[in-house]
Amino acid sequence: MTDEPHAQTDASTLEPPGRGRDPRKRELRTDGGTASPGNDDLLEAYRQRKEEPAEDGETAETRKRRELRRSKNGESIVVDFVANFVAGGDATFEPVKGRVLMSERRLILATSRSKTVVPITAIFDIAVGQVPPEVEEFFDYTVMVGYIVGNRRRTTVIGGDRETIEKFSLLLFRATLNGSTTLVKHPAKVGGRVMDTPKRKTGLHLDYESVVFPGNDVFSEGDDPFEIDLASVIFFEVIERTVDDEKRLVLSVQHFENSQTVTSEISMGSRRKMNILGRYLRLIYHWIKSDVRDVELEEETLEVLVGLYSTGSDVDLASLLELEAAELEHHLGELFDDNLVTDVELPCELTPQGRLVVNEEIEGVNV
Repeated sequence: MTDEPHAQTDASTLEPPGRGRDPRKRELRTDGGTASPGNDDLLEAYRQRKEEPAEDGETAETRKRRELRRSKNGESIVVDFVANFVAGGDATFEPVKGRVLMSERRLILATSRSKTVVPITAIFDIAVGQVPPEVEEFFDYTVMVGYIVGNRRRTTVIGGDRETIEKFSLLLFRATLNGSTTLVKHPAKVGGRVMDTPKRKTGLHLDYESVVFPGNDVFSEGDDPFEIDLASVIFFEVIERTVDDEKRLVLSVQHFENSQTVTSEISMGSRRKMNILGRYLRLIYHWIKSDVRDVELEEETLEVLVGLYSTGSDVDLASLLELEAAELEHHLGELFDDNLVTDVELPCELTPQGRLVVNEEIEGVNV
């Protein structure tokens, strides 16, 4: 599988210990630089939310789930956790412990002495799980965020336990890409046959299991919303095409749809966003693939999985596969233990990992 050659993050902007100015003397910056703490309205909203007394009978967890207080300019806190990080700009290699906050507009890394503010629109790369050599002695699992201030590339590295970093990364991808206007050709190919499908403008929304193109307010015939199941992806690549008389990057995704191979083509005017979307597809596919790397299924168990994929809930699967009820129950239990189905009993659905296994089986049959 190939992906777009991603823009290189610039680790050279992270100065080694002993170099650079004292971080306690920074001035407030809202462009991705390091700053001393000021009366930032988003941070102030966070402080007020933390200090707010709980309502009668309300637990801390319940209070946390309440609608987040908005700052003066309408931002709301969608991420809030404590982590070790190396902030971009003039920061040193040595990590500091602080709070990671994110709104729909900004990522803020705040300590008691300084803060770094990264506009979401300035982010050009998100690399998950790749620990830069400059900080590998400090972190086990990281997300590296590349962003631009003026004409200068900077890098911020945030480390923590794997689950926390992965959840935060998904939210960061969504903040960066959700709502983007895309130009889509679907299907561009069915099997090896090139389709005369017109391109259309649509939105874009990231889910864990799929990339959704919800369409727009006015649909012409055939312009229904559609989604790409990331467990069904066979291959994707980024190519350069002329779109509306200008050179654009086009993401070509080959995937299974209704048991046949379909190719969809997606483009956005922003190369920055195209790079991040390519990163997202590769990341999620890698996560799903790694979960089934060591799974080995007996032939009858695989037949049950394919049967679940191919039939509806109203079909008697045991009779279809000529299995006794106890045999079917046994195979469902094995599939559930391998995280390939959602339940040990019918009705149940395939997980993304289960769909990937079936798609690979179908692909092998079609070769």
